[in-house]
Amino acid sequence: MTLAFGGDSVLYLSIPAFFNVSEKYDLFNEIHCTGFSCIPVYFYLKTGSYNISYLKTKKLFPEIKKTFHFLYGLSLFGIVEQLRTLYKASKGIDGFKSQKTLINFVKKHFPDEEIPGKMKIHAFNLNTFNDEILKGSIREAMIKTLTFPIEFKPFENYISGSWVYGIPEADFLFYISSNFQTNLKNAVDYMIFSTISRTNKITNNRLEKAPHKIIYQTNSLNPFEISTEIFKMSQEYLRRYFS
Repeated sequence: MTLAFGGDSVLYLSIPAFFNVSEKYDLFNEIHCTGFSCIPVYFYLKTGSYNISYLKTKKLFPEIKKTFHFLYGLSLFGIVEQLRTLYKASKGIDGFKSQKTLINFVKKHFPDEEIPGKMKIHAFNLNTFNDEILKGSIREAMIKTLTFPIEFKPFENYISGSWVYGIPEADFLFYISSNFQTNLKNAVDYMIFSTISRTNKITNNRLEKAPHKIIYQTNSLNPFEISTEIFKMSQEYLRRYFS
């Protein structure tokens, strides 16, 4: 069975709680990820320990907050102001942050080695307009999947798939949804909201088709505050369908 996580939000740093429950069932031969979820997935598959994955990811969290602007996905919060900044600076697709910031972050925390066999990292190829499962170096793959549009320019013409389709396709999907209210005020707001709606439609279609799924909705801004709830939800679901 294949497993996939979304990754547009740092709330996916909480998924070691899911591994805590799921590893005793031995269900998944492939783990697919895109964006932020690839961070705890890598640490889990590299170490073989959900506990170490949790501790490593939690230790990294303060630096993640400094490195990335869009911590909670594509939303109206802050994005309109960034679009205005881009327009004034005429930087366009180059992004409002230096790509070197992202590259240095990845090089500091991820070794120059092959992607673990069960890990399938997704990113969107702007040349072919296709979702791709990346091969080769974990460093290069992490840069591509963490390249969020507007914030960073495309890396070798790749951007994070999390803003394009929400979550990779798989037999079992784990999706976290933030309960943020949107207040549309002007034309730019409506433009961004239409992009969010398009991505959400693709995500919802994939969730509907998946044989198994866990959808967690929250108002929290801290991934480590929701770990206990995710553990309990995962425990209940897996016990119900796989015991």
